[in-house]
Amino acid sequence: MTTATLPAPWAVCEDCGKAAGLPISHVPGVPGAFMCVACYTWHRNVNAATAQLEAMTGPVVGAWAAQWTRAGLSDEDLQSITDSLTGADMAEDFGDAYRARALRYLRRSHRVPATMPEDVPPARETVDPAALPLLAQCRPADPAHGIRARYFIGANGQAYTIHATPDTLTLPQPDGMRLLIFTGWRGVTRFHDRVSGAPGYRVPAHLWADVEAALSGEDEGRPA
Repeated sequence: MTTATLPAPWAVCEDCGKAAGLPISHVPGVPGAFMCVACYTWHRNVNAATAQLEAMTGPVVGAWAAQWTRAGLSDEDLQSITDSLTGADMAEDFGDAYRARALRYLRRSHRVPATMPEDVPPARETVDPAALPLLAQCRPADPAHGIRARYFIGANGQAYTIHATPDTLTLPQPDGMRLLIFTGWRGVTRFHDRVSGAPGYRVPAHLWADVEAALSGEDEGRPA
């Protein structure tokens, strides 16, 4: 079976190369990869499982870290504990085997829930535009000094790095300013930047191209 022998719009699956697939696009107007039903289902299940695990463990691990940080343990202490529990401190092959055994044990020790939990309540978030940091300058990347991407200086003198690929909402303002609001990460709602914790920025018109480049993952770091 080859793409040439399949009727349009079918083509050979780009994942397994063994079945016919259709183009799956996640961005309107942008062609997507050709995927068969089995491969597409696998990707969707992996993404859903990843999001669920993060949603379930994030609050628990976060509360645990906050508790023991207050008790006096350092970040290095906590990382050492998590490395030991997950086998991250082992050689790669031993760590893989350790995690596989742990997952098998946990899977056999817990049953699939008879009922799924109720849907989470709707997110209700208030963002005060005036409280968002105002970006004032863009500084270029400086690989020689370990700075791999452009970064920004706020009107308050603080440096900000805008990392690529968060979910965002952009609100154009009458004066040309744009309000950049972080809404999540890979479809998981989260109203703040995963790294800096900022809910968003006020972006002057002359810096918008640099902000867009940072969000897209470009790293040439041209100055504003």
